[in-house]
Amino acid sequence: MDVVSRFLLHRDRLLLRLDELLQQSADADEVAWILCEHTGRELNLADCVMYLPAGDDTLVQAAAWGPRRGAGRMPEARLRLSAGRGVVGDCARLLRTQRVDDTRLDTRYVHDGGLGLSELATAICHDEILLGVLDSEAVDAAFYDPRYEQAFEAIAGCGAAHLWRLRNAAVAGAGRR
Repeated sequence: MDVVSRFLLHRDRLLLRLDELLQQSADADEVAWILCEHTGRELNLADCVMYLPAGDDTLVQAAAWGPRRGAGRMPEARLRLSAGRGVVGDCARLLRTQRVDDTRLDTRYVHDGGLGLSELATAICHDEILLGVLDSEAVDAAFYDPRYEQAFEAIAGCGAAHLWRLRNAAVAGAGRR
């Protein structure tokens, strides 16, 4: 059985474990790292990146798994994308998963130094409010299929609850000042 099928078969148990890890998160950056590491490890991905909204209609790389991960918990480069730019930006704008089978044929693709021929980006949102984007690229064309979309969307749903909780806590804390 391949890793994606295994993940989907054991989804409830794996998401419960992820939820327990996320309960301990103190901020959105920590959630981003946990989501990247969990997604990369459980789906055996070569690459996984998490983008968070920067508040000025841009997205910023907050965490990375694979070759884009620098030393410690720091992305190698903190790429900034405008909402609507690239596959990730389009995913953020539409609040819908975007799967690209061949990035060479997709005009939205933003080359960022990787060797990705396919890409999967999933919006993390709550009540139509963007909280982040989980993104992965693979060196093979047509690497991702609907099963990967299901897995990413399940992980994103778990992450959304915690990002929403932290966002509301930050808003409440700012209101008390």
